[in-house]
Amino acid sequence: MDAGWTQNKHDECGSGQHNCDENAICTNTVQGHSCTCKPGYVGNGTICRAFCEEGCRYGGTCVAPNECVCPSGFTGSHCEKDIDECALRTHTCWNDSACINLAGGFDCLCPSGPSCSGDCPHEGGLKRNGQVWTLKEDRCSVCSCKDGKIFCRRTACDCQNPSADLFCCPECDTRVTSQCLDQNGHKFYRSGDNWTHSCQQCRCLDGEVDCWPLTCPTLSCEYTTILEGECCPRCVSDPCLADNIAYDIRKTCLDSYGLSRLSGSVWTMTGSPCTTCKCKNGTVCCSVDLECLQNN
Repeated sequence: MDAGWTQNKHDECGSGQHNCDENAICTNTVQGHSCTCKPGYVGNGTICRAFCEEGCRYGGTCVAPNECVCPSGFTGSHCEKDIDECALRTHTCWNDSACINLAGGFDCLCPSGPSCSGDCPHEGGLKRNGQVWTLKEDRCSVCSCKDGKIFCRRTACDCQNPSADLFCCPECDTRVTSQCLDQNGHKFYRSGDNWTHSCQQCRCLDGEVDCWPLTCPTLSCEYTTILEGECCPRCVSDPCLADNIAYDIRKTCLDSYGLSRLSGSVWTMTGSPCTTCKCKNGTVCCSVDLECLQNN
C-alpha cells in the first residue's frame, strides 16, 4: 500500500467518483476502483445488462434477471405463450363476428348478414374499413380494419425502406457504430444478429456483444460424452466412451496378470508398451498410442 493512502481519502465507490453501472458492484482498489456486474447481469461493469437465461421471445425485453416484459399478445416467463384473446374474451370483435386466435393477436371474421358493418369498433371508438394503425402500447405491432374485421400482426421489417423503425427491426441497423466484430475478429454482425461461439450464444445489440452459456437438455442416462465440435453432452451406453464417469472404487477390474485394479487406475498392457488401459467402474478400456507405434 502506498504511503499516506487511506481508505477514506480514496473511497471512489463511497463518494460516487466511479463509472460503475447501477447494476454493478464497485470495489475500491489501490489503483482506484473496479466494477463487477451483479449476479443476473452481464457486461464489463461499466455497462451491465439484465440476463434472461432462456431469452425473451417474440420481441420481448429482458428488464431484470430472468424477467421479461412481453409484447402485446404474448405472456409467460420468457414470452413463449400466445395469449388467446378469443378464449379470454378480451378481443374487440363486434356484433356476431367470430373471433379467430392468431399468434400474437386475433382476427375477426364477419359472417354475411346485415348485423356486421365494414367498420371496426376499437377501444371505445371506431376504425374505418381499410384503416391501418399502430398499437399505443406496442409500437412494433400494426392493426388493420377490413370488412368489420380487426387483424393485428407484428410489424414486417423491410430493411430496404430507409424509414424502417430500428427499435422494432434492429437487424436493419447498418450503422458501423451499431455493428459488432466477432471474437475471432473476422466477421461483422449487425445489431440484432445472433451467433454461437465457444459453446456460448452471442447477440449484437447496438454495438455491444452479450454472450451467455448455451442451455443443454437434461439427460437421465448414466454415461455421457461430448463429441468433437459439439457443445452439449449426449448419452452413450459404453463406459469406455464416457467422459462423465464418477469413479467408484468398489468397482474394480482385473488386468492381464489377474491383478485387481481400482476404478480410475491406469496401466500399460503387458507385452504391448503402446497400449494404455484404464479401469472405468469395472470395465477395462484400452487405447493404442499411434505415435508410439510409429516410433517402435
